[in-house]
Amino acid sequence: MSDNTKGVFAQHQAALSEGRFLIQKCGGCNQHIYFPREVCPHCGSDDLALVAPSGLGTVYSVTTVRRKPDAGGDYNVCLIDLDEGVRLMSRVETSPVDAVQVGQRVQARVVFEKDQGVVVFDPVSTAAAAATAAKPVPRGPAASAAVHTSSGLQALRGSAAIAGVATFGCGEATGFTEMEVLARAARAAVADAGLKMSDIDGLCTASVLSTMWPMPVTEYLGINPRYINGTMVGGSSFVAHLLPAMMALQSGQCNAVLVCYGSTQRTSTFGRAEIAQARRVMDPQPYETPYAPMQPLSAYALATRRHMHEFGTTRRQLAEVAVAARAWAQRNPEAFMRDPLSIDDVLKARMVSDPLSVRDCCLVTDGGGAFVLTRADRARDLPQKPVYVLGNATANWNRQVSSMHDLTVTAASQSGREAFAMAGLKPADMDVVQLYDAFTINTLLFLEDLGFCKKGEGGAFVEGGAIAPGGRLAVNTNGGGLSCTHPGMYGIFTVIEAVRQLRGEGGERQVQGVKTALAHGNGGTLSSQSTAIFGLEEVL
Repeated sequence: MSDNTKGVFAQHQAALSEGRFLIQKCGGCNQHIYFPREVCPHCGSDDLALVAPSGLGTVYSVTTVRRKPDAGGDYNVCLIDLDEGVRLMSRVETSPVDAVQVGQRVQARVVFEKDQGVVVFDPVSTAAAAATAAKPVPRGPAASAAVHTSSGLQALRGSAAIAGVATFGCGEATGFTEMEVLARAARAAVADAGLKMSDIDGLCTASVLSTMWPMPVTEYLGINPRYINGTMVGGSSFVAHLLPAMMALQSGQCNAVLVCYGSTQRTSTFGRAEIAQARRVMDPQPYETPYAPMQPLSAYALATRRHMHEFGTTRRQLAEVAVAARAWAQRNPEAFMRDPLSIDDVLKARMVSDPLSVRDCCLVTDGGGAFVLTRADRARDLPQKPVYVLGNATANWNRQVSSMHDLTVTAASQSGREAFAMAGLKPADMDVVQLYDAFTINTLLFLEDLGFCKKGEGGAFVEGGAIAPGGRLAVNTNGGGLSCTHPGMYGIFTVIEAVRQLRGEGGERQVQGVKTALAHGNGGTLSSQSTAIFGLEEVL
């Protein structure tokens, strides 16, 4: 039974220190639970007991992290489904390290690393494991659940419009701070809207480096916002800011909302290694960190491997995503990477976390972006063509990738359906699509989850340049995070590019006749998802 004098995390760690691996079992619904927590996620009961599992399990997905020998060499990171019906991150102790296969049967044991007990797994024979039948991992939020909408949400359709957009420092902004990059983009977006900074009375912003980021931004810009939103849900934050901002505008709380972001992760002295270390403290994931996944890359590699296993998706199909993004980037003077890229270039690229190579990964750049949102009636009197917000929804099912119930289905299946419902439109109505492509697998998952193709058909959908210039669907027309820019939180740039396409400002990359656009943001490790639908006055 649980010890009521300690939290469940401390109890779990204490057991590991004694060489014992424990999970929970709920007295209310009789389901097993991992990771340990205070309330059952299935039924809400607090009747939870720590129990010893059989330790037998099956490899659900696996990636091999590639390192130079002097850095310790390669190692695997796995997701294991225990026969009790729970999933956890671990590794399989085998030689060679990349011999692990999806579907392989394994047995848990506790080892001690850095004076801490850690659960690892060993391969077992099919005969030895046959005595216990595996239980399916309980499903999380149903992707097919009823769409949440309301008359209130539908009344907000088209009530607000983006009146100004701008970017600054995309690529390398040497000599600039994060705040300075943000401020340059913010000033340009406000000017683009035909407003002054003193007109801004609403602010939405977020940063990975500061939990109180709206306050220094307010101070730096010299504004006095009556509406402030510092919600931080990763790279989707700036897409997720849309709906609350629309509510604030509609209520009269404010009249002009500035959504802004800046990062100098490429050129800053406080680099990625320091950011990763800070995240371990400020965003702890204690049930994954001991296995040293190369986050966020390894999480997306695990999703990729599972998608390949279930649907036969190939590395060549993933390469189509990277090549299409580069083809769009070559038409965009703002894009950071514009040199030619072929399918063979991607397939021959250095592997980082199997099956993802360096060419499957987004850029690491500096960059700032901003847009200004006003009520629709005011936007019509401003200089730029209004781009109306027709729908917006956000969904979040997990933080850790090991807590995803299905690595091939993201919460975009919920946010997309609800955004389309609010907009009164469907995927076939979209003229351009801007997706958060931190990794090539993202584009496939989001095309499927947002309804542009069936689940499992994303690989086939992108073949033959289908999402490149001249293809059946214009996707990531600026070059995306793979080839244009990725300062760490890319979501705001999906919105900016959607607006530029709708305003006809794409230059060589402009898609003709654009009246509707979708922008989709992703945060964490396939965690938060936010979808926005935009349109011109003709589709109101």
